[in-house]
Amino acid sequence: MQFTTKTSSEHAPLIAALYTAVDARDAQAVVDHVTDDVRFQLGNFDPLTGRDAVKESNAAFFATINAMRHSISGIWSSGDTAICDGTVHYTRLDLSEHEVPFAAHLDLRDGKIADYRVFVDISGL
Repeated sequence: MQFTTKTSSEHAPLIAALYTAVDARDAQAVVDHVTDDVRFQLGNFDPLTGRDAVKESNAAFFATINAMRHSISGIWSSGDTAICDGTVHYTRLDLSEHEVPFAAHLDLRDGKIADYRVFVDISGL
């Protein structure tokens, strides 16, 4: 995970930690940043609720790729809401590569993510 621009968002450390965990494909580390009752939605998949469901779905997704790397080009914050965007670079299991833009909308509660929506097209994977 890397930031491609400077940001003054108070939520940048949380976003950096979250996407470091995502890029490490560590489902447990991902859910360490979410509330027990988190709502999570990736792309056009149905929303999920709860840490266990988020951990399970992330672990399943991580098993379908060899690697991933996020470059975050912007973070915008207002109160307990943060939005970030950038590019995600995937390495498929056959070691071919695929890169797409993404955005994430995060609603926070008590320093953790309570609503986590990722806007990305993973159909090319």
